[in-house]
Amino acid sequence: MKGPGERSAGGVRCCWARTLLGVLVLALSLLTAGCWNRRELNELAIASSMGFDVGDKGVTVSVQVIDPGEITNKSGGSSAGRAPVTLYDANEETVFQAIRSITTRSPRKIYLSHLRIVVISEKLARKGIRNIIDFLSRDHELRRDFYILIARGSAREVLKMMTTIEKIPANKMFNSIKVTEENWGPMLATNLEELIGKLVHQGMSPLVPGIRIKGSSEQGSKKSNVEQIDSPGRLDLQGLAVFRKDKMLGWFNREEGTGANFILNRIKSTVIAAGCPGGTGKLGSEIIHSETQMKVRKEGETPVIVIEIQSEANVSDVECSVDLHKTQVIRELEQSISGEIRTMVEAAVKASQTKFNSDVYGFGDTVRRKEPELWSKLQGRWVEMYPTVPYEVRVETKLRRTGTMSQSFIEEIKE
Repeated sequence: MKGPGERSAGGVRCCWARTLLGVLVLALSLLTAGCWNRRELNELAIASSMGFDVGDKGVTVSVQVIDPGEITNKSGGSSAGRAPVTLYDANEETVFQAIRSITTRSPRKIYLSHLRIVVISEKLARKGIRNIIDFLSRDHELRRDFYILIARGSAREVLKMMTTIEKIPANKMFNSIKVTEENWGPMLATNLEELIGKLVHQGMSPLVPGIRIKGSSEQGSKKSNVEQIDSPGRLDLQGLAVFRKDKMLGWFNREEGTGANFILNRIKSTVIAAGCPGGTGKLGSEIIHSETQMKVRKEGETPVIVIEIQSEANVSDVECSVDLHKTQVIRELEQSISGEIRTMVEAAVKASQTKFNSDVYGFGDTVRRKEPELWSKLQGRWVEMYPTVPYEVRVETKLRRTGTMSQSFIEEIKE
């Protein structure tokens, strides 16, 4: 028996082993502590947006870089008279070559971690965006939450535009996409994660929002553009670019874009103009909620896509003589709004089938999930059969609020 103060040889060895292990862990933590690849802020050129155009060598990459001295100027003006951002570009065979060659023009290395917007020209998008997306997804510095836009023209010209309210043009575009998607049906925000998901998914192709320059691009690139009440050059979000895999095919118009968002269950809020009972005028309704479900019904070996839409709306403005106290009037208005939604959805499906033959709504993916055995027979020829795939559209709308007046004062106005 050992006394209370005695230890065995094994216990001493165990104690020393634990001590040695602790010393090794501490030494390793000291060796790995700190940022081995750290870079100081004053050594970086922070990029807010990038643009891609077709170039003579291959691709032209434009990078919009923030000027920190102009952004942090608290007086609101610019003592140096410089723009809040500057633009660098390079034309090379590959995207990465172009970005590295920009260092011959920029005094700092381009830093892409704070990227908000990527703009791809329509001309390049029609040739294919596979190489662009590969670079954006492969670069370890890039996050995937930036938005992607297709320029109706040159991406470089879009990035040159000076914008009002938001000093940094990339912030203007980023915020405009968010606000428009939440309040206007034809617009759909697309980030890198969503785009890649649709590119690699069977039975699905992407939609990407478009942007154009409205007015003078030459005047819009000058600082005087933001010193006027009515700027001569503005950036305008318009249309949805339709893709088949990585190649752009064309554009959805406003009606088709709204229908597409209803099908994709991406409507957060929008405005629908419906006909009043008796065809006496128009009534504006705000869609406050919409939910879409896609189902598959089999007719032999043919899938029938069933699109069911449940929407809720408020009366926003009345341009006809109606009495909103009457239940029958409310029902007729609900049917009219449902009819307008159905028309837009059918136009969107027809455009995808006949104009583009591109399954941008994931009908094939719906068949794959709902009827896997049927999909195994159809997936090899889905592209060929997609233009003739039958579908049904069912829309039900409920009016929730009619506003502070149940009867329009228009009928009280006498000539």
